[in-house]
Amino acid sequence: MAGSEERLLKEYFDGISRELEDIPHVKMNAAIRSGISGPARNRTSARKRFSVSAAVVLAAAALFAVPWIGKQPEALELQNLSAPSQMNEAFTPYLWKAINDTTVSSAIEAGLIERVSGVTAEQNGFVLKVDGIAADRKGIMILYSLQNNTGQKARVDNLQLEGKSNSPVNYRYGWALNNTDVPTGTTLNYEILQWAEGFDSLPDEITLELNLGESRPVSQASGEKPLAALSVPITLDKGKMAKSGEVHTVNKTLTVGGQEILINEVYTSATGIYLEPVYNEQNSKQIFSMIYPRFLLGGNGIFSSMSPVRTVVVEGKEMLVFGNDSRSSQPLQFQLDGILALDKDALKLVIDTEQQQIIKAPDNNLTMSLYTAERGTTMILKHNTAPGKKRFYNALMLDTEFTDSKGQIHSTANLYDIPPYQASADQKSVPVLDYMGLGSNKYAQPLIFTITSYPAPINQKVSLEIRD
Repeated sequence: MAGSEERLLKEYFDGISRELEDIPHVKMNAAIRSGISGPARNRTSARKRFSVSAAVVLAAAALFAVPWIGKQPEALELQNLSAPSQMNEAFTPYLWKAINDTTVSSAIEAGLIERVSGVTAEQNGFVLKVDGIAADRKGIMILYSLQNNTGQKARVDNLQLEGKSNSPVNYRYGWALNNTDVPTGTTLNYEILQWAEGFDSLPDEITLELNLGESRPVSQASGEKPLAALSVPITLDKGKMAKSGEVHTVNKTLTVGGQEILINEVYTSATGIYLEPVYNEQNSKQIFSMIYPRFLLGGNGIFSSMSPVRTVVVEGKEMLVFGNDSRSSQPLQFQLDGILALDKDALKLVIDTEQQQIIKAPDNNLTMSLYTAERGTTMILKHNTAPGKKRFYNALMLDTEFTDSKGQIHSTANLYDIPPYQASADQKSVPVLDYMGLGSNKYAQPLIFTITSYPAPINQKVSLEIRD
């Protein structure tokens, strides 16, 4: 995706993410699908219409569903901690910076951040300095500062880790999650990144690459030259990384509505809690996601809730990343409120797009329409949630390939236009929306699409003990 497209999307999702301010650790993954499937309130004007890349849609595929209404995770509290603070006093300024991020602040307090020195880079009046890292099997936490001596406000446009041949070694999320502003003076920042592959494949030294651009809501030019491209080396101790964190062997099955989810192991570390759910291939239903999965830390009726941060796919395995409290060794349990799932023979959606008619769908709550603009035609799917029922952010998605009536396979348009959307103030139920770019081509009708996510909840609360 071009840099201008990324910043355009980031500006839009900044608005979406404000709806999640009361949910600690639930950041972009939940917001991505909410943004792509349409906001709940009037946010998009015709003048600010933008195009969405199919790559972002794929990046948004998540294993968890966040309810639009209902229970929200409780914020972590400084209570019943198992150990006193072991933090390096040099990281005190970062502790205040991350005071609302339990994963980062607890890692600092637990003394899990390794102090580094002499790791700096300077260009065009900007200075990048890495002060501390915490690297483990699944990812890395980086504490860094940016000094802006230019008198001009800037913005972090891209941040990634590179190995040999300038190849990225961190999992790419479509755009940097922390496209933060860089005012004049010194700014403290932190980042948690997951490895793109197994940690044992990493080189002994990686490079932190950070590009700075002008601070403005929307880039005026595609591929513009950055204000500064800063690069610093980071040395990894893979022997130490292998021993970091704790692997909890579980090997148990959760059953929801007769559908089985195998939990083999859970990994807890400074960078988060990692879960790799495996859906039984013999299940009669296709499980799209889990409803409100969380880890509960505590006991005796007093718990803190760790919610999912993002979903990554590493070495072909889908993995959920949750927040963590590294200060505590209290009992830990995994809990969810159900699943989104459909019968495996109900995954095909048949639509005559020319007649704007749905021929086959999982239920009668789905409608479609077309929107034509400069990039061609966009198909709009709308699922009307019954009043009083929970609406899920990441609930309605189709595969990026579809088949026409002649059996030919086509791919959706990479870029397409999203129409303005307004919801009336007295609307009792906000629909779940999804958009698909059809381009300007003519297709033999009807078209067959494959459903990859659908708002069909099976509500059943289940839990599993992870650590006594």
